[in-house]
Amino acid sequence: MKFGSKQGIRLLICAMFAAGAVACGGEVEQGATGPEGPAGEQGPQGEPGEDGAPGADGEDGEDGEDGEDGADGLNSLIATETIEPGDVCANGGVAISSGVDANADGVLDEDEITSTENVCNGVDGSLLCDEALAITGLTGIDQRFFAGNASDPITVETNGEGDLSLSFIGHGAEFDASAGDGTFTLTPEDLLDESESLEFALIANGECGTAVVNFTVEEVEAPVANIRLVHLFEGAGEVDVALNGTTEVLTSIDFATAEGPLEVDPGNYSFDLLSEGSPVGTTDPADFLLGESYTVVAYSNAGALDFMILEDDVVSPLADDTFRLRAIHAADGVGNVAISAGADETSAAELVADLAFAAAADAADLATGVEFVQIDSAGTLFDYVGFSSMTFAEGAIANAFAFMLEGEPHIFVQQLSDAGQNAILIPGLETLPVAIDADALNATFRTGGAAEWMVTDANSNTGDFSATNSIIENYQTSWLEMTVEFDEAGVFAFDWSVSSEPEGYSFYDGLIFCDTEGEDCNYFSNYIERISGEVAWTNITYEIPEAGTYTFTWLYRKDSSTAGGDDRGWIDNLTFTPGLP
Repeated sequence: MKFGSKQGIRLLICAMFAAGAVACGGEVEQGATGPEGPAGEQGPQGEPGEDGAPGADGEDGEDGEDGEDGADGLNSLIATETIEPGDVCANGGVAISSGVDANADGVLDEDEITSTENVCNGVDGSLLCDEALAITGLTGIDQRFFAGNASDPITVETNGEGDLSLSFIGHGAEFDASAGDGTFTLTPEDLLDESESLEFALIANGECGTAVVNFTVEEVEAPVANIRLVHLFEGAGEVDVALNGTTEVLTSIDFATAEGPLEVDPGNYSFDLLSEGSPVGTTDPADFLLGESYTVVAYSNAGALDFMILEDDVVSPLADDTFRLRAIHAADGVGNVAISAGADETSAAELVADLAFAAAADAADLATGVEFVQIDSAGTLFDYVGFSSMTFAEGAIANAFAFMLEGEPHIFVQQLSDAGQNAILIPGLETLPVAIDADALNATFRTGGAAEWMVTDANSNTGDFSATNSIIENYQTSWLEMTVEFDEAGVFAFDWSVSSEPEGYSFYDGLIFCDTEGEDCNYFSNYIERISGEVAWTNITYEIPEAGTYTFTWLYRKDSSTAGGDDRGWIDNLTFTPGLP
């Protein structure tokens, strides 16, 4: 609902109030009705002409250039001024002026007034009551308002008793005060832009006079339910999502990703997951209510596709320096778990104890600075570190799902607000296989970009494990950063491999090695080596000229289009040999 027009808004007010008030001026006597004039003769109607032959369709014109964004709409304002008893209103009243805030200063200036209505008190309240009628408050104005939907009742609080007659001046909403008990409902007609609000004047008339109060609606929401989707069923790749019984695809979603929010009309729905047009699963029907937010989760239950439907709290405000987190256990084959989080392992506090499979904990508001998460599954500990600071940023509202990926419980963090970023937390990344004595290496790992790196047993050169990037989209990167302290000079080395779109006129997709932080590593500068196409395990060396702290980054990058191979890079067998050659 918005005042997008730059024209003045004409305000209308009903004339008669319960106690005999007269609106918009004094009383006037009506003259007698004049005699009715004779009716004129009607001439004959001509015959319609024949339809002409339709002309040929013209050729489509070329699309015009996009126009520039228009300026923000101006607010419509209302101002009130008391009228003392006198010629305008015998018993006093109020003058209500309206207009458009042309200079956008939030004040209705005299030259901005386009209409003024006088509301006169019908009876001098002081003759009937100890004090004149006054509006002391409105209860229910702070609720959520939805376009085209009647609000919950709003109650007018006054200093008097007895019936009230309510009328309204303003534009952009309908009001229903027919109950006559001092309550009314408001039905907004449109959505608001950020720069606009709806302002109204409420006129209450009772046995002790007339009172006026202004109130404002700052936000009107779309009349929809919001649904987000999370795909954590490892047995299926990309699937389409459609309303049950329809073939219209709402969205497509890949494994270990989230989509939404999707706006749907409130109602009772179930959803089909489609693979190549055929259903692979259907959710149970559920009620999706006006203005509420939900997450529909596909996950593995004893190896079969199953679903959870979660109600999300994205409305309750957050305190400064906090974020909101809810834990959901969807890791198939893992028993009840306890989950802890904190700035590090020593300061981690237990968030939830004995959380059962396919269950969700209550959301909790936590202090920012979380950089360590641990899952305790019957005494087996899985640690998660090195994730981006945007995973649990200030103001973030997130669901954290434990789910199975390549035989280990990972954590998928789904963001419900704009403050944070979706992420996959990988267990044991800090224990990436390094063929160095622990006393000779003091290394920490950090991973980021559009998706994070993980430990995998699918492709290794030495031992059973290597590190690899998560799958990313075009124009995205995924990087792993290592900061290591060397006690002496020597040679740092590692093995790497890649399966990607091959290099052509330029470097398209591939794996890059930098001696910078992850955020600074790129394929066109600040890199040491880069590989693309199908490259088998290859050894890379880097001279460490003297003792000190060094930072290295491995970054997988995708360009604007086209994919090739597995779209992955791998690193393994990190070694350090003291002494320069």
